[in-house]
Amino acid sequence: MNNYFLQDENLSSSAKGVLAVILSNKDNWRIYPDEIAKRSKDGLASHKSAFKELEQHGYIRTIKKSLGRGKGIQYYRFAQDIPITEKNFEFIKERFERELSTGGVDSDLQD
Repeated sequence: MNNYFLQDENLSSSAKGVLAVILSNKDNWRIYPDEIAKRSKDGLASHKSAFKELEQHGYIRTIKKSLGRGKGIQYYRFAQDIPITEKNFEFIKERFERELSTGGVDSDLQD
């Protein structure tokens, strides 16, 4: 793991800790704020704030997929130890769509 995010003065210590937890999991692990909150003494509101901060600074990007009218939305989050550029996110979305269309992404998982 690169330590770029640890040196980023724009991130709070809480956001840095949450990102470190995310990055310490397996590559195919789905990112769930509720699950990360259960691993800590901090509450869910604190973790949601850290997630918002990480998204604001580009360390986390989210793809939302509709499950159909009235069936809800599924969230797929992607995180890196450096901010995700728009060009890189477009690549991630294209690859994600390909995997989703070929059944490579577990469509039964919900957030």
